[in-house]
Amino acid sequence: MVIIGDYANCPQCARIGRIVWVSTNGETVGIQCSASHQLNVIPDSHGFMKKASKLNKNSVFLVKTRSL
Repeated sequence: MVIIGDYANCPQCARIGRIVWVSTNGETVGIQCSASHQLNVIPDSHGFMKKASKLNKNSVFLVKTRSL
């Protein structure tokens, strides 16, 4: 069972992050990483590619608990 405050690997950089949110059914968690991260470049609704975002510290990533 995953609890808020536990530590887990960041899905983007593999550093240790902290669990800050757990879904009500326990299948998804939010992992906050203190490293600087850049969001992936994804297409918008019209198919155009957006520019990569600026570096953000303390990003939170939603992860399925089965992959922890």
